[in-house]
Amino acid sequence: MSNLSCVNRALVFIEENLKRRISLEDIADAANYSQWYFHRLFRVLTGHCAGDYLRRRRLCEASYELLYTRKPIAQLAREYQFESQEAFTRSFSALSGISPGRFRRQISSLVYFPAISLDNSYSHLKKGAKNMKVRNEQKPAFRVLGVHCRANPSSTLHHLWNDFAKRVQEIPEVLEPDKAYQVCVFEGSDPATEEFTFIAGMAVNEKAPIPEGMIAHTVPEANYAVFEHRGLLDSLHNTYQYIFGVWMNENGCQMAETDSLEVYDQRFKPNSPDSVFEIWVPLLKD
Repeated sequence: MSNLSCVNRALVFIEENLKRRISLEDIADAANYSQWYFHRLFRVLTGHCAGDYLRRRRLCEASYELLYTRKPIAQLAREYQFESQEAFTRSFSALSGISPGRFRRQISSLVYFPAISLDNSYSHLKKGAKNMKVRNEQKPAFRVLGVHCRANPSSTLHHLWNDFAKRVQEIPEVLEPDKAYQVCVFEGSDPATEEFTFIAGMAVNEKAPIPEGMIAHTVPEANYAVFEHRGLLDSLHNTYQYIFGVWMNENGCQMAETDSLEVYDQRFKPNSPDSVFEIWVPLLKD
């Protein structure tokens, strides 16, 4: 079964269980994937983290019931699996900009967050991907030293790279002066919170000292499929969707549970349509 079909099955499972208590593990099980792989895949193919998508769908449906039923707000909070009326009110207000009570009194517009379906996505994801260069790389373990943060994969990492730019000259014993790495660290990733450790750094000698406030990490040996992203960062999501929605399926591959990389060299030109950088996806061995 393709990645698209598996994630679509999870989307259907979510719709069928908006009023039942389900966990992120239950959603991953519906897709028949491990939590770690599923949540990376779900984010890439839908543009949302699974937990946030579930919350938004529940609030969307709750907004309909606020307007068209007389159910008490506390009852709606319970039915849509919020811990309390207060928790429901906080989430609803954050999404709609108005409290549930005012929403009902003012007869405001419904919270718009329709269910996603990937049924017809395959042909769309294939468009514009014919010229993408892909190669295979077996890369031995290496040490990266740099700055780091904990972040949701949907978050922008501009702040991480701004910190890197300010401190890059402090990194000692650099092995590849013209190459920077963004590492998404598998170890310590938490599917429950959908947070990962990201490192922006450079490859260094094993014995290189660690400047204060930085982190050193050994990226394990892995076999990678290496893809080129060309153009502005605005279209990066399209590249990832092609990788996971099309290429992985057509080549019978699955992502290994280890670190993944983005690699930046002289070809990377911020804010330029001529920019190129590489996405390194670790693959399970046959």
